[in-house]
Amino acid sequence: MASPNPYQSPQTDVTAPPMGGVDQTGPFDPKGRFGRLSYIAWYFALSVAAYAVMIVIALVFGVGVGLMGTQSETAGGIVGGAAGFFYFAFIIAMLVVGIIFFIRRLHDIDLSGWWTLLALVPIVNAIFGIFALVKAGTPGANRFGPPRETRGWEKVVGIIGVVLFVLSLVVTVVAAVFLAMNPELSQQWQQMP
Repeated sequence: MASPNPYQSPQTDVTAPPMGGVDQTGPFDPKGRFGRLSYIAWYFALSVAAYAVMIVIALVFGVGVGLMGTQSETAGGIVGGAAGFFYFAFIIAMLVVGIIFFIRRLHDIDLSGWWTLLALVPIVNAIFGIFALVKAGTPGANRFGPPRETRGWEKVVGIIGVVLFVLSLVVTVVAAVFLAMNPELSQQWQQMP
């Protein structure tokens, strides 16, 4: 038997994820992983920030249109167009960040980010989203790296997000049942201007 060549290159697979450790990537890096509570917390924080920015855009540009609109239709149109542009750009930015968060969640359950394309298929997107939300992440490292530690504030915000989601479902079901049991109230509500 021949002895191994001492000048041969190493045979270690350096592309494999490390077996230990914690994911150190930032939350906006699509290469990392998000556990369930981390995903809910960051998505909830993104939603709250989105609503706050949309309110600010509406207030700032609404006041601008009101002030300019009384002086000139052209100036009001320019301010309204600027508001539309900022709103559209903001929505695109929020969409990109939401996709990054979902890719990180998919990585935690050892699925490629390409599965995000299922979000374009009606009905399947809701089922797949629920699946990705409730499925436990891969214990230990997977092909996308080691797991990410869920920070304390993420646990708190994630639990608040879950509680608010469940409460909104309960309120929606109760309102639907109430309106179904009172058809005259439902008709009056539909006739309101």
